[in-house]
Amino acid sequence: MLKTKLFLMGTLAAASSLVGSESTWTIDSQVEWHNAVQNSEQIELRGGEAKSTGFASKVSSVVKRYEESKQASSITFTQSDDWNNWREIEKVGVPGMEDAPVFVPVKDGEYYLLARYRPASLGKKNRVNGVDVSETRPKSEQGYHAWLSSDMKSWEHLGPVSGYRERWVTTAEYVDGDFYIYYDNPNDEDPHLIIDSDIRDGKMGYDYGMVFADPSHGSDSAIIRDDKDGKFHLIYENWDPLNARTHAWDSPLAGHAVSPDGIHDFRILPPAVDHRTNPTGEIGEYVHGTTKDTYQYEIHTPEQNAYGDWTAIKIGEKYYLFCDFDPVGEKIRVGRFVSDSLDREFEFVGELGEGHPDPTIGFAEGQFYLIRQRAETDFISSGPWVPGVEARVGVDTSNDGKVDKWTKWQSVAETYSRNPDYVRVVETAPARLDLSGLPAGYGFAFEYRTTKGKDQSALVKMERVELVLE
Repeated sequence: MLKTKLFLMGTLAAASSLVGSESTWTIDSQVEWHNAVQNSEQIELRGGEAKSTGFASKVSSVVKRYEESKQASSITFTQSDDWNNWREIEKVGVPGMEDAPVFVPVKDGEYYLLARYRPASLGKKNRVNGVDVSETRPKSEQGYHAWLSSDMKSWEHLGPVSGYRERWVTTAEYVDGDFYIYYDNPNDEDPHLIIDSDIRDGKMGYDYGMVFADPSHGSDSAIIRDDKDGKFHLIYENWDPLNARTHAWDSPLAGHAVSPDGIHDFRILPPAVDHRTNPTGEIGEYVHGTTKDTYQYEIHTPEQNAYGDWTAIKIGEKYYLFCDFDPVGEKIRVGRFVSDSLDREFEFVGELGEGHPDPTIGFAEGQFYLIRQRAETDFISSGPWVPGVEARVGVDTSNDGKVDKWTKWQSVAETYSRNPDYVRVVETAPARLDLSGLPAGYGFAFEYRTTKGKDQSALVKMERVELVLE
């Protein structure tokens, strides 16, 4: 214990007299955080982050000193990308929407929701030998329909966007006025595509048929068009490593394929998610629920978590995947993954809710909506940034290692805006304060504090601080 105390005292002493010459003070690693923090309240420094352990947390830095006088330009705060900042809301949509929803927020005030439609006039389903004998509509009306909203509250029914054969819609994109509606046929297999240039006419658009012959049988895919190159990226279930029938038709392996136009030449890339356990070399079999065909898979041990029914969104330079999460021995819920590149494997960062979600995500009315099937509620978030952060910066003008002047406490937050050309891409503006009003000086320090907002349950995890000097 004595050695630990002496080490910490030595570390703080060294940090308080830290002298630098660089033009940027960056705190981004475990060592940098330990060296930079002089005092803290309700804070744990762990894993290269300053993690709040309560809602009223505070960090006070050392004074970073410089041999020559410098002018502060800005300070930027970056939080963890775990995105734990969610709260439940009333169900989005209207009665009659069934099966996996697909959310397509085209622009501000123009939000589309696709789902199977069953009008209340049909009453409850009455199945005989698996067939709903209460269904009296023509097949052309028994597929997916579209609804339109200007405020995410009131929804106008526009009519069918697919027929009965094309009823297993999984995901959608939007490009230059055209809706790219992907569906599986048979259920859970082989993405097909409808391109609809007039989604309001109540008719199905042009059916391109199968656009990606998934060699692993699974699909339930997500599509996202990346603003970096305009290409379409498909994230799909790969059933090769497990009996999908006993895992909610999900898998520990998510495939990734890319196409230049979303129609042709899908090319398979390394997996987006790979949580396979140990392969045994043994082959098992199961019967598909729809086709009744027998499929083979390689048996793995121990038992594997499974994920599926993917949905994707890009926020700034981060890509997020949400999905069904079927953990071993537990009930299904929503899972959440993140990556800083579509070319890298995604990292599992959290879960929320309960029940079989088949989720869809999008940005509307300044908020992120996570909409689920088979649930009484949905989720909403202001974004990955957890709100309630205030900060200030101080300057040592007399070169004595002490702050002579502080800025006022100011609210600081990452903000989000729609990318007008990509419906699944959201732009970010960093959580940054302008420091040009501070006088020049020989040292600088910062403080930030947190407070709890309304309905807030997530705690702040500060990952990085960058103070830029001139």
